[in-house]
Amino acid sequence: MSNRPILSACLLGVLCSAVSGCDEPLSSPDKSAPVETPAPEASDVSGTPLSAPDCRILTTQLATASGDDGEGSVAANSQDDDVSTRWSGPGVGAFLNLDLGSSQSVAGVTVAWHRGNERQNRFVLSTSVDGVSFTQALAGDSALNTQAQTYAFSPRQARYVRITVNGNTVNDWASITEARACGERTVPPAPTADSGPVLPRLPYLQSVGPTSAIIAFRSGVSCTPFVRFGDGSLLARTATATVAGWRHAVKLEGLQPGQSYGYSVEACGSVTGLRTFRTASAPGTPRVRFTTMGDFGTGGSAQSKVMAVMNKPEWRGEFLVALGDNAYASGTDQEFQDRMFKPMAALLREVPVFPVLGNHEYVTNQGQPYLDNFYLPANNPAKSERYYSFDWGNVHFVALDSNCAIGMASSDRCSASAQQAWAEQDLAASKSPWKVVFFHHPAWSSGEHGSQLTVRRAYAPMFEKYGVDLVLTGHDHNYERSKPMKGDAVAPSGTRGIPYVVVGSGGATLRSFPSSQPSWTALRDNQVYGFMDVIVDGGTLTARLITSTGTVRDTLTLTKTLPTTWTTSMKLEALETVPGPVDDPARMPESLRARPPLPPADRLDDVADAPEPPVRSAAEVP
Repeated sequence: MSNRPILSACLLGVLCSAVSGCDEPLSSPDKSAPVETPAPEASDVSGTPLSAPDCRILTTQLATASGDDGEGSVAANSQDDDVSTRWSGPGVGAFLNLDLGSSQSVAGVTVAWHRGNERQNRFVLSTSVDGVSFTQALAGDSALNTQAQTYAFSPRQARYVRITVNGNTVNDWASITEARACGERTVPPAPTADSGPVLPRLPYLQSVGPTSAIIAFRSGVSCTPFVRFGDGSLLARTATATVAGWRHAVKLEGLQPGQSYGYSVEACGSVTGLRTFRTASAPGTPRVRFTTMGDFGTGGSAQSKVMAVMNKPEWRGEFLVALGDNAYASGTDQEFQDRMFKPMAALLREVPVFPVLGNHEYVTNQGQPYLDNFYLPANNPAKSERYYSFDWGNVHFVALDSNCAIGMASSDRCSASAQQAWAEQDLAASKSPWKVVFFHHPAWSSGEHGSQLTVRRAYAPMFEKYGVDLVLTGHDHNYERSKPMKGDAVAPSGTRGIPYVVVGSGGATLRSFPSSQPSWTALRDNQVYGFMDVIVDGGTLTARLITSTGTVRDTLTLTKTLPTTWTTSMKLEALETVPGPVDDPARMPESLRARPPLPPADRLDDVADAPEPPVRSAAEVP
């Protein structure tokens, strides 16, 4: 088992009833370290005992610390089963020691942090057999909540467990209400392969954030399924669906940022084999890697070849940004099933997808099947999944509905002005050093559709104002990268511009360019299918077009100097999502009934576009 943490939310409950030795006297802490008295703080909820999630609690015989605040917040308080008391130690590197009395198998630590919903604590967990020489078992950051959090690591023999706190996002103090060492838990082995009836739709990852994730799937009969998950192959935790039905989205909570988790779905007699995914990196994480492509949802041979390369370990990103036209030709539920989720099942079981609506999704009820198939962040005022944003490490991502922006949505579905106002507010509020925006219709393109000027006029000034670094789009079935653009032209030498990239080469039949290459185009290609591999590493962004044969066709490199203090104000928050469609558990929805599989949409006629609204004049564009 790898040394990776499991961070879990828990319920308040009685702890010491299941643990012997809670009432044994504990020694006074070591007060040899210099002590400063912190500013008065509001106390936690008084007299509420705390339970330890996913932790077989080991009895602490003695608790000591490097120091305390001199106001009675001593080490013994961490063992009194009372969250109204705490141990509080001064200075970076303050530590709490738990003496188990004898050498035992230790596999983790549960901590309830004082004011844990306001302060993200930086900690190191160490173990020792003699109390003198300590070996690090795990280092990490706490989640922002007041619940107990269990941090698991690979089992090892130890008598002493040390929790060292290297300050928090508010001050340099250590403050813990309760702490327990955990022994190994006995859990069923993780299944290595799928068994039982095959799920009509295998699990796919949605709205993966730093502390939560959604496992979505479909079952052949109505039931209330659950997901086992945990560190590596130790699936010691369980999350259960909230309602019965055929379409399921089970939320996993209390996760650690930037960590790998294993999971298995158990639904109506079906069991899926172990798969893993990675949570979003915490703010300040310098390296982020993702893949992106659009116009891929054909279920055809070109899509299959692109997916085969994208799913190789050397090219697989932490997540996929999908640029629209995810399911040809009309974005129906069956087209999503047969032309996206089936051919991409292997990838989507382990790599979360963050999509946007294409014009083909709008053909069917303005994208309603798209909304029913995805469980996306709902962080705009309308709580709509049509446009949203999320953070991954040092990068802020903004997903827009360009169909709405050009007038294809009715006012009850999406307001162009409301989306534009939200986007401006969202970009203005982001403190991330890198900003990436993605949508379907390109603001700059020399392909068949050309540049979408309504989108450019509405959004390009905003992108320039708030320091957007890269804009990704699809729609035209080719690849094209602009030079850095500013306003309606190439950015003058010595000024900052934004590269706009069309990655419409994910699988739909490629199209000819109607005219010669314009001067603002850095590179364009309509001969190769492929996707873009993007790596942000510190102050460098490198984006490469990877073809369906695994070759690099184009490379873009951007550099910048990063700020040094922006992470201090960032909080780890779970992505908010809206509930998906709720089924009548006694009756299968008509759209889910089995039908003959659709043939691939591999012909030009299969991916032909309906007419779009004319470009408005400059005076009509807000």
